[in-house]
Amino acid sequence: MISVHSKLVSRITKMLLIGLTTYTVLFILFKAIIYFQSVKQKENLVRDIQIQKEQTEIIKNKVNEVKKKIENLEKIYVQKEELENKIKDIFQRMSLLDYQLNYVDARKMCVDRYIIVARADYQSEKGLKAIEGILSYLGEIKKSENDENLYFVNYIAKPRDIK
Repeated sequence: MISVHSKLVSRITKMLLIGLTTYTVLFILFKAIIYFQSVKQKENLVRDIQIQKEQTEIIKNKVNEVKKKIENLEKIYVQKEELENKIKDIFQRMSLLDYQLNYVDARKMCVDRYIIVARADYQSEKGLKAIEGILSYLGEIKKSENDENLYFVNYIAKPRDIK
């Protein structure tokens, strides 16, 4: 029979208890460190999100301010419908038997700039010069490369008087 001394048993028990206690303390300490790191990381992320949210609000406010400024600026300048009526009226009054000006379209390039497309029918060189004179009065003209009767006018609107 194998005999084990009580001192040996008590030493082994002490060692096991010390090892178990050390393991438990280290395990709890490790988990606590991980918990506090995750809490700190969460706080940093929440703070970063709050900062980004504030920056986003600032940017949204700036965008809204710019939109309002653009709307106010657009109110100062002539709109496409007004320009269309004005140009059609001018072309109708200026067209004679020798030449005929027709409004085709206007494309808005920016707040105060339009490209007006006009078709011109003329019978003589005097009619051509009259058409080019009328169109150059409106702005810088460019003749179409594909169609000799099509003209593009770079029209720059002047701001209205604010009342």
